[in-house]
Amino acid sequence: MNVFSLALTNVRALRRRLFGLVALVSVAAAVCLGALGIADRAQGAADADVKESSANRSITVDRPDGRPGTPQLTQGTAARLAKLPHVESVQHRAQVSFGVLTEAGDTVLLYATTHRPALTPPVTKSVRKNLFPLRPGEIVAPAASQGVDLTSLVGQEIDIETTRYVRQGEGTGVSGHARLVGVYDPTWQLDNPDAAYAADATVITWAAERSGEPKGSYLSTIGYDQLTVVARSAADVPAVMKSVQDLGYPAITLQQQLDALPAVLEMIRVVGQVLLGVLGVLAFVGAVTVTGALSRQRAQEIGVLKAVGFRTRSVLTMLVTEMALVGALAALIGTVLGAALGGGAAALLRGNADLAPYVRGWVLLPSPGTLLLLLGLTVLVVAMGSLAPARRAASMSPTDAMKDW
Repeated sequence: MNVFSLALTNVRALRRRLFGLVALVSVAAAVCLGALGIADRAQGAADADVKESSANRSITVDRPDGRPGTPQLTQGTAARLAKLPHVESVQHRAQVSFGVLTEAGDTVLLYATTHRPALTPPVTKSVRKNLFPLRPGEIVAPAASQGVDLTSLVGQEIDIETTRYVRQGEGTGVSGHARLVGVYDPTWQLDNPDAAYAADATVITWAAERSGEPKGSYLSTIGYDQLTVVARSAADVPAVMKSVQDLGYPAITLQQQLDALPAVLEMIRVVGQVLLGVLGVLAFVGAVTVTGALSRQRAQEIGVLKAVGFRTRSVLTMLVTEMALVGALAALIGTVLGAALGGGAAALLRGNADLAPYVRGWVLLPSPGTLLLLLGLTVLVVAMGSLAPARRAASMSPTDAMKDW
């Protein structure tokens, strides 16, 4: 019988004594893998919501509020940014709220938004194949908003209500009509959870009426609320962002926005990373304790093995292999428990509208590469923890080992 077979036989015989170590490591691994799995899937979902080509080249420029010396995001500003080196295009966004009146008597508050080609929403139902650019009077809304399903209204004329400026702090409602030509996946929330895309002329008209500014001068005075500067290549993004920021505008790359997860998911990620360290400590300390205790209890067994010709190295290999097998078993059990724990936690998180878009799938585990690395490290740490007490036990002489130690 070789050393590995002997170690496997010993693990089976000692399974009751090893139960505590297996339970400790597997539970710690399950919590760690569950947390890391949720965080990994959440980040993956955020990255997948935008095409990589656009995300890598897009820079979002916001209004320079609180910066008196910096011009607003007017047409002139957009033209100036378009002339910066390495800039491919500048795409604008304007938003203004309006109400949609449903047949059930509900009013859904949406935000009319100009469409940016770099950030086209994922349309799920439409009246024609190519919706954009939209025609005046057409709207593309989220499939569901504020608990109201808008999918059934696609292709229909809908009643809307906008606001017209009367005086400072006062406005009056204006009734109108629009045609809902499409709906998009409501998990797309880069422009606003309740953004409804409309033709530029429509959005600017409604925004000018709401502000009390003449339509003809709105873009040269009040301007847009956000601009998207698209660099020619991903490599040009840092230089373009610096040029924009040097002009006094707050700017952030779209990829940086995608890297930012909601606070709850970010906390789960941090907890997973902390638990990874805790798992290592628990596995190491547990292996040291269990191996030392078993070596003392099995002193006579070790003495017999050495008496019949087993060398110190063979005994050491046997003891360390036993703990490595225990670590592998605990890691596998922890993986199963981690998948179940991650799935249960994800089901709870999906009940929150803000978190649901980030939590997709039922078996939430880290990527295969990360998972194999974590499992391998668990086995390695358990084996390393057993090394010192195993070496001490294996180095005993047969005479000493046969005594009560």
